[in-house]
Amino acid sequence: MLDGIKLIDIQAETRYPIVSAYEFEFLKGEEEVKERLKGCTVYCIVQRPLMWFQNITMGQGVINFEILDGINKPLVCRFDLAEAEIMEAGGLVQVEIQYYKDEPDEYPPYMDVAAFKILSDDGKFILWETPQKFLYEVIVNGLPADIEGDIEPYLEYHVHYIGKAWSQEIWERLTGHEKLQKILTLEDAISLQSRKTSFEIAILLLDIVGFDEANLIGGYEFAIPKGVKPILFEMKNEEEMDKFFNQPIIKPRAPELTSEVEALLIHLFRPQYNDVLFQKYPNITKGTRSVGYTSASLTINRMPVLLKTEYRPAAAMGDMKLEMEEDS
Repeated sequence: MLDGIKLIDIQAETRYPIVSAYEFEFLKGEEEVKERLKGCTVYCIVQRPLMWFQNITMGQGVINFEILDGINKPLVCRFDLAEAEIMEAGGLVQVEIQYYKDEPDEYPPYMDVAAFKILSDDGKFILWETPQKFLYEVIVNGLPADIEGDIEPYLEYHVHYIGKAWSQEIWERLTGHEKLQKILTLEDAISLQSRKTSFEIAILLLDIVGFDEANLIGGYEFAIPKGVKPILFEMKNEEEMDKFFNQPIIKPRAPELTSEVEALLIHLFRPQYNDVLFQKYPNITKGTRSVGYTSASLTINRMPVLLKTEYRPAAAMGDMKLEMEEDS
């Protein structure tokens, strides 16, 4: 008789750029946005200093600007609309500027800009960009643009809270959310430029899109985290061995995957506003151990964000691999 263990690597990804709590109030009613967020079940409430556009100039189908946060050196950006296939060479578009100040600039360069909207010459909506959205589209979706400067400091976010919403749509879960409202009330704005805390408090949404399963027979001790009890599968014949290797024990988008991701992230980052920190992780109810996996890890793709708390420094940029660690 043989025995073995199963490990699982859960695959998640972002479906939409990080949006401020202020922006979310407007975007959650947009059908296109709701469709993109439909599968998201895990969310992080985060904060960083306010970012804004500065020194915006336009000419010959090119928008030049800087991204600032008042702390780090500016990012100098060049956005060619023809190269991005937003307009034809020699064509015309309209650009609407949205400000963080009461009095708009009459002439370029445009300063203290929260966002800009691009419309066709006949007024049809084409594109809307904030600094967060612009960086996301360039890094994740390959939007053609030139960015000069150190981008990593602009991708760092402090995690205040992590939660799940697998039993209801994410925008419904976050509407009137008790912890979000508490964070907006108790946290101060970091940037002097920020007139509202809701400009800095933001929401990162994750969609669990699948998983990879590893099946190990014999010599699997190296793969078991210290202090974790293995869940053994006994195989007495060829049929049981075939089932062990070829039949996953969980379905895609099963609620246990969402519970596992939430618990793993909370255990690693220990956000201030989470009351339950899963100190005994990975021993949680209704996680992946409850269906037979000895250990779980998480890979987040399309992740141009550096998450951090006082407990954990910023994780590496890009696709992020998170595994259960020993408590320090």
